[in-house]
Amino acid sequence: MSDKKIITRAEIVRQRRKEEQARQLANPTAPATKKRIPTPPQPASAMPTRNVTVDAATVRIKPAPTSSRGSYGKAARQYQAVASALATPVTQLHAPAMQSVRLGWRSLSFLLIIVFSAATYYAFTLPMFRVGGATLAGNQFISAAEVDQAMGLGGQPIFMVIPANAESALRLTFHEIKSAHVTVQLPNQIVVQISERVPVMRWEQGGAFTWVDEEGVAFRPRGEVGGLVVINASAPPPPGPRSASDAYAPAPFVDPQIVSAARLLAPYVPQGSVLLYDAKYGIGWRDARGWAVWFGSSPEQMDLKLRVYIVLVDSLAQRGITPAMINVAFPDAPYYRLGQ
Repeated sequence: MSDKKIITRAEIVRQRRKEEQARQLANPTAPATKKRIPTPPQPASAMPTRNVTVDAATVRIKPAPTSSRGSYGKAARQYQAVASALATPVTQLHAPAMQSVRLGWRSLSFLLIIVFSAATYYAFTLPMFRVGGATLAGNQFISAAEVDQAMGLGGQPIFMVIPANAESALRLTFHEIKSAHVTVQLPNQIVVQISERVPVMRWEQGGAFTWVDEEGVAFRPRGEVGGLVVINASAPPPPGPRSASDAYAPAPFVDPQIVSAARLLAPYVPQGSVLLYDAKYGIGWRDARGWAVWFGSSPEQMDLKLRVYIVLVDSLAQRGITPAMINVAFPDAPYYRLGQ
């Protein structure tokens, strides 16, 4: 007997199936090849053989023309299962993909509304956004407390402050403020830059007095200021015209012409005398020698009026005349009156 091992046809089929599966695992993307599966050995009553064709998508079995379907049907089903196993490709495994999140315009709008509402709520409720005391600059007489009270912004949200309204409130409350500029700075700071009127005259009338600037605007006195021209008035002065360029400027209490005339005459007032104002004669003073002199209400030709006055007084003294009143408001036609 020969020692040579006899390999059956079934073993050959199994060996080829293992080789095909190994190739599929090594290269899963390679297309399946058609393979001819040999027909296994048949029993003694040999049946007509079938040709089995295997590809990657379908398995087609072409039966040989015969009428016997006994044991052949069982064998055909076994080979069909083997062919299906060989034809099934090994799929490549993938990690599960993450789904991308997409926001529609409705969701985005709703999110923006929530953010805006929260920001608005905190802006109007947090203490860090509420106005404290204003930082005042340019002031000489007005205090920061007075400015805060006039604006009325203490404790309000900084976002509610309107600088133009604060400026108008200051100008209407304080006539001594010539200009005001309000600046808002986050988180809660207000800076107020003002320019105050400079008093040049102290107007006394009826037991009271007020300060007057060069434009004739009167405002409340604050303490004592040296160098003011003092006028003792027996009647209210004529008011000056309102400013055409500044809507918040108050109407002048005194005509600026009177202010200018008084400032020109102030250095020549005799010691011990004060400037006077009369509604009929204008600005003048009462001389210690017993008469009153009037220069009118206009600053024009004031130097000439003073020279005429000096010459007229010398002329009257040489003639031994002591007048009760001298009027040089019109230097080309001066006159004097004697006492009763």
